[in-house]
Amino acid sequence: MSETYTTRRPGGDKVALLGLFILALLAARLVVALKSAVLLSEPIELPCDGLSVSVPMGNGWHSEEKWEFQENTFVVSSVLTLASGNPIAYACCRYLLAAEPTAHRIRFEQRASEVDGTIVKTDQTRTAALTIDWAHIEKPEILLDTFVGTAELPNKRQLDIEVNQITGDTELAEQTFRAIVMSLDFKDNQLLGAGAEIIETIKRKGLGGFLDSQVRQTFYLVKDSTGHAIGFASDVLTGSGSDAPFNMQTTGFSYIEGRHTVEQATSFQCTDKLDEFVYRSQARSAAGRSGSQIALDKTGTMTVTRSGVRPEEKNYRLGPAAIAEVFLDQILGQMLDTGREEIVVDVVDAHGKITPTFVSRIEAAKEDPGGRDAAYVFKLELLDGRGFYEQLYLNQQKQTYRTFLRQEDTYIVERTTAEEIIREFP
Repeated sequence: MSETYTTRRPGGDKVALLGLFILALLAARLVVALKSAVLLSEPIELPCDGLSVSVPMGNGWHSEEKWEFQENTFVVSSVLTLASGNPIAYACCRYLLAAEPTAHRIRFEQRASEVDGTIVKTDQTRTAALTIDWAHIEKPEILLDTFVGTAELPNKRQLDIEVNQITGDTELAEQTFRAIVMSLDFKDNQLLGAGAEIIETIKRKGLGGFLDSQVRQTFYLVKDSTGHAIGFASDVLTGSGSDAPFNMQTTGFSYIEGRHTVEQATSFQCTDKLDEFVYRSQARSAAGRSGSQIALDKTGTMTVTRSGVRPEEKNYRLGPAAIAEVFLDQILGQMLDTGREEIVVDVVDAHGKITPTFVSRIEAAKEDPGGRDAAYVFKLELLDGRGFYEQLYLNQQKQTYRTFLRQEDTYIVERTTAEEIIREFP
């Protein structure tokens, strides 16, 4: 009797199992990749500048998704934390208003020195919008990786990007850094350039041309939203002779009473072309006395020295659109002369704070809220994120006679006489 046997090809089952195993590995790898992918926020725009960027969000990353103003710099950041809340990675972008002009290599070396690390690679990445020079810094003993990049923007602005991680996962840091870089978008809206042109025209004419060889002295009453006088201010702008080092000068004094009564005296001296100046301020309140001095030299470097409990000194390199707050009337007058409707300027106050400000001409109503005809009306919006703005009313002589300030409350500043101030505040 014969028997028939069916034979199988050796190894067929093993091949099939191997294929399934490979497919499983690929699927697992895909799942891990998806979980570890860097997810980005929606583009976060910087007001009136044309710059936007996305930062990591989700998969453990957390961000406020907004630019915050800190020490003459705008910052947007994101942090990666463990379930315990301990941060293991950090990413941020810094938009510098007045950065020192330092070579990229020196900046990277300074950052490496700050983290006590070593630069292991430098490179350059070009996007459709910007060119970013960057460096990879390592400190293996604490598993630190830092990727830092910088890009030059018009009008002496600067954008810095930095990503740090302390897990030893270099790929995570690099992937995050590259994702942020590729998200950058910049379209110059020319508003800052227009502000720089206005200021350059003022400097070229010289401040003496705005004085008409006369002393300009003004007085103001400060009122609350109910019309009650709560303070006053005065300033004097004059020339001191062409032979003096600082042949233009202005002095001011303000007094605001209330829960936090404040007195402040200021003095500002500059050259006729505004290429050098010294700006001093002394304030007194219930919290004590404080003071500051701001000095601009011919190189464009502004040194801010603050006195008080914790004295400090800082240096900034002003851009071409920067001007001291005491010359806002000249800015508005020049806008009227040139027909400019909108600009952005960097306003420097008596404490050294540089605030980008959107200045726009708006339609003049038949009369302002005070019942007086206005020849021109301007709105100044401070772009530091606090929502403050001023509305200025000008007469036919292009002089500001009333200002509405919207801060935490609404205030009215009206041009007046010394006699009226004495009657209100004997």
